[in-house]
Amino acid sequence: MIDFLRRFRKIFRFKMYLAIAIQLSIFCIIQAANLDEDKACGDCCAAGTHGIPGTHGAPGAPGPIGLKGDIGVKGEKGNQGIDGKDGLEGKIGPIGLTGATGEKGERGEKGEQGTLNNQPKSAFSVAFRNNPGRHPISPMKYTTIITNVGSHYNAETGKFVCQHPGTYVFQFASGSSNNGNIVTQIMKNGQRVVSAFESGPGSKSIGNTVVLDLVANDEVWTQPLSTNYNYYNSNTNAFCTFSGFLLYATA
Repeated sequence: MIDFLRRFRKIFRFKMYLAIAIQLSIFCIIQAANLDEDKACGDCCAAGTHGIPGTHGAPGAPGPIGLKGDIGVKGEKGNQGIDGKDGLEGKIGPIGLTGATGEKGERGEKGEQGTLNNQPKSAFSVAFRNNPGRHPISPMKYTTIITNVGSHYNAETGKFVCQHPGTYVFQFASGSSNNGNIVTQIMKNGQRVVSAFESGPGSKSIGNTVVLDLVANDEVWTQPLSTNYNYYNSNTNAFCTFSGFLLYATA
């Protein structure tokens, strides 16, 4: 058995070496053939004519961005440009601080003496020295004329009629009967301007004042509000009065 194995190994090694030798021989033959073909092709190509130039290939893809170059030399200063257009107007700034007080000026010349003779005058004051009782809802016609400068209060109508345009002051006072209610109004051209109110037990007194700008022929008077508020009371003490005067005329 051992002899058999030894013989088998020798035969296997011989066959393996033989196969390797055959492969090397074949490889050498192929290499020699290739060398002959290259030489023959070189001789053939050297003897042939030039071929037709081929077409241009497609442009290649852009290359990567190059490195940043060095800073160039500073150029010379250019000429001055043309003036630009005016800009938009800016916002108003904050108010500045108050300046110092200036020196006192010289005294002016004395003016001419004024006179009151040529100034317009208008004033009146009227009253009830009797008891008006339940006065109707109409202009109150006061029976006693205390003052009537210029005669601008009309006792027949109970109305003051403006003759001198300007600013006037009007005032009234009204007394009520015992347990009676009163509301007195100052009217201007049919419109209520101001009023005063009082109610409850006992005798009472009310009043009000107003300043009005009037033009020529404006009318001002007093009258009760309604029949529920017209319980007036007066006597020789004149609890019910109406007055007005020109404060200053319009230039």
